[in-house]
Amino acid sequence: MHANSVPIVGREPELAVVQQFLRGLAGPPASLVLEGVAGIGKTAIWTEAVAAARVNGAAVRTCRCSQADAGWAFAGLGDLLEGLSDDIAVELPAVQQRAFSGAMLQSEAPDSALGERVVGMAVLGVLRTLTRSEPLLLAIDDIQWLDPSSRRVLSFALRRLRDEPIRLLASSRVGPLSAVVEESDLGLSGERLVVGPVSVGTVQRIVATRLDMSLSRPTLTRLHQATGGNPMVCLEMARALQRRGREPAADEPLPVPSDLRVLVTERLRGLSDDARELLLLTAAMAHPTIDAVAAVMSAPPGGPPGLAEAVTAGVIELDGERLRFTHPLLASIPYADLTPDVRRRLHARLAEAIKDPEEHARHAALGSVGADAGVAASLDAAARRARSRGSIDAAAELAELAISRTPPDQPDELLRRAVEAAEYLFRLGDPTKARAVMTSRLEAAVPGPARVRGLLLLATIRSWEEGDPLVAELCDQAIMEAGTDQLLLARCHATYAETSPSGPAVDLRHAQTAVELLEALESPPSDLLSNALANVALHGLRLGRGLAVETLERAVALQSLSEPPAISDRAGTGLGMCLKVIDRFDESRVWLHAMRASAVEEGDDISLPNTLGHLALLECWAGDYPLALEYAQQGRELAGQPGINAPFLASAHVLVLAHLGRLSEARIAGEHDLAVAEPDYESAVALHLRSLGFTEFAAGNPATASEHFLRALSIAAQIGVDEPAIMRLHADAVAALVAVGRLDEAERLTHHLDASTAANHLPWSTAMASRCHGLLYAAQGDFVAALAMLERSLVEHERLPMPFEKARTQLLMGTVLRRAGHRTDARRSLETARDVFVRLGTPVQAAQAREELISVGGRHTEQNQLTTVEQKVAGLVGAGKTNREVADALFMSVRTVESHLGRVYRKLGVRSRTELAHQLPTTLPAASDT
Repeated sequence: MHANSVPIVGREPELAVVQQFLRGLAGPPASLVLEGVAGIGKTAIWTEAVAAARVNGAAVRTCRCSQADAGWAFAGLGDLLEGLSDDIAVELPAVQQRAFSGAMLQSEAPDSALGERVVGMAVLGVLRTLTRSEPLLLAIDDIQWLDPSSRRVLSFALRRLRDEPIRLLASSRVGPLSAVVEESDLGLSGERLVVGPVSVGTVQRIVATRLDMSLSRPTLTRLHQATGGNPMVCLEMARALQRRGREPAADEPLPVPSDLRVLVTERLRGLSDDARELLLLTAAMAHPTIDAVAAVMSAPPGGPPGLAEAVTAGVIELDGERLRFTHPLLASIPYADLTPDVRRRLHARLAEAIKDPEEHARHAALGSVGADAGVAASLDAAARRARSRGSIDAAAELAELAISRTPPDQPDELLRRAVEAAEYLFRLGDPTKARAVMTSRLEAAVPGPARVRGLLLLATIRSWEEGDPLVAELCDQAIMEAGTDQLLLARCHATYAETSPSGPAVDLRHAQTAVELLEALESPPSDLLSNALANVALHGLRLGRGLAVETLERAVALQSLSEPPAISDRAGTGLGMCLKVIDRFDESRVWLHAMRASAVEEGDDISLPNTLGHLALLECWAGDYPLALEYAQQGRELAGQPGINAPFLASAHVLVLAHLGRLSEARIAGEHDLAVAEPDYESAVALHLRSLGFTEFAAGNPATASEHFLRALSIAAQIGVDEPAIMRLHADAVAALVAVGRLDEAERLTHHLDASTAANHLPWSTAMASRCHGLLYAAQGDFVAALAMLERSLVEHERLPMPFEKARTQLLMGTVLRRAGHRTDARRSLETARDVFVRLGTPVQAAQAREELISVGGRHTEQNQLTTVEQKVAGLVGAGKTNREVADALFMSVRTVESHLGRVYRKLGVRSRTELAHQLPTTLPAASDT
């Protein structure tokens, strides 16, 4: 019997809000959450809304959660998407099809763990497919009991909706009996409707409608006062009065239970033993269906005893074959009232009847007393199966249960299971609990190979949390205890190199040792060898030894043979990053875009900001600032989510803003980023100082800029970044130091660039070293030597795909030529620099070139100069006027405005009104009419 089989009364205002929400079903994604205490009437309103949505032609997917469901991986997701046509998932990528099928228990779990983010992407694809023909309403009742795996996957998918006609309707319990719900709206924008107490008059209508019973006003008033206007509790108390057969006397207390437990017990008291047994089995099962309950009760399929009685009593309702309680209190309280012994016997019965490995193992654990090796083994296998389905939550719970059931005389198994549980917890983002679960077992275990995996995990956790010297100690301890086991030793050395506790020189040595040990094995694990090779290449580059491209390419190939790690840890990401450093921009772009596509497809939100940050910096170096800004802004939005820290992205964003001349905006953002990073995150501090240094130098504050650059260089040296092309600080630092007369320090940094050039001949280092020498010679008045070095720098710029830096060298060349008296050549060089700056959209440097041209004197031409009319159009558009408003103001047609605006965009190198507005303060002057 469904709740909406009886008319809902007394909730007209709430139903009006719901009706308004449902009118927007064809609009963009939104949510409505019905909030209230248990029994207040949320489910009745929810049920009415679901029925109305179906009448209005929407596709409706429902999930009615219970406390028993909260412990089962993807229980809610399974209910919500149950019965989908096989055609729905056909269009998904293969990796998503496997993940979705495994999560929905439609197939065996995949061999490799795909992760919740892939399940989330699959769900997103399914939802989009469902909306192609009609609007979709996702309706979740009692969302506080939604299992964590389903919650994260659904939130992940819903956050990525754009304009699809999908709406979420949820009811959420609040108050002392509610579960803690962090996201009852699952991330969709929308509203919350607090479902409050009803009036005395409404209580009267409810009692009359539902029980066909009439109560006097004094009794109704007492009921209302005693229950706080909670409709469910009022109704239950009225039922108790109905069973008693009379109203209470004035001096007689109402049949008010001392708490809800007693109230529910009274509600169920009249049920037969069969009905009560059916209720308990339904409450304890993850997926209670008619046949499943019948099987446990040893009854024929389709007719478990007590079912009709429970439905008639309004305790159980049927949703197809699924059994559901009409209210979760009716499930949780009787189950909680069982004695521990009775509860164990109940789960033991379920363990015998249920074949699903995960549910069977959980019931077996709850049905056992103390340690049991067989139960522990089942739990162990179930945890791995849950992990392979993408539910780390369920895996962690099952793994901890496995520890509790492992006999104490199996210390190796206890340690192994503790480490596996800790790994799951660490992946869930709970390093503190992960360390606590594992530490006592590690300390109790005899030193030796069995402890190595735990020591390495502890080192990884410590590195992630603090990066303190204990990381190296733990790695050293693991190496000592690994003995002669080559594979274990290789893991130790690879972890040492991965956690980077001692600087790149030491880390490189450990990475090389790991590679040597693995290559000596007949069949080394491809993922471990890939990781070690990638670290050999990365640490070698940090040390200024150049990039071993073939080593990284081999790491990429090996990684494709095994379960892929997170995007940020993939060799392909490392290859894209490093190719950028050695100025192979086109190849870098290909790899970074591939990694970005994988991150999007797999829903790897944690890695995506970092990937976008590298793309933003790459395009900033390449001179495509609008595209760089687009990547940076996308990354900033993602990095704003909890648990995502992306200093590289933030630094790249500030650098792009500074290049575009948005100096105040860049300074505010950079100083905020720096304050967040200090004092504990040194590498992030260096990144932010680099961007702030460039910003201050562009703003004409070389003293402040030089301090930022020098501090960043000091941090880079401390953390072992010896390759100048990685941070690209030296050239700007030299320019700032020369501007404030600190030539000795500038010369020292220039010699560092010389050394890098001699070692690797990277285009950036070579071009910048010559430019820095030219700057130093010019500061000393040796213009001949300065021009020779700048000529050499311009030759090297032909290998460097950084047009902005080449234009800066041409600007410096023009300045030196002017000072040397070569005005014609100076004008030519300065005009070339100016035109490039204008084309790129870097107004500060364009203005600097114009100032130098004024100093040169004489007549000079300005490519891409705006006409008087174009200047007027640009000014009005930049001030926020529409094309129609501009046309009216200048007495021309809208089409003419559009034509002029297109030429303005092309001449100034901008792509939008926003970019035009930012460039207006330094826009080119209008051409003379003469």
